[in-house]
Amino acid sequence: MCVASVKSMTQAMKAKKALLNAYIDASVIKLDADLSKKGCSYGVKFDCVNLYAAENTLLKNRIQYNQIINL
Repeated sequence: MCVASVKSMTQAMKAKKALLNAYIDASVIKLDADLSKKGCSYGVKFDCVNLYAAENTLLKNRIQYNQIINL
């Protein structure tokens, strides 16, 4: 599984909605601050098979994420 770390719950919900609209199964999770370089506390989890599509979807929808973490 991959996780896009974001700054807030609001950003995580927007990212989840955008991914679901692009037919990418996604869910919001709470992150351990140690997992993220910038200490982000929320993430959007999705299958790494969809990594390229997920990155493009987030970019197209102007949703900023700090990093993609491979769990």
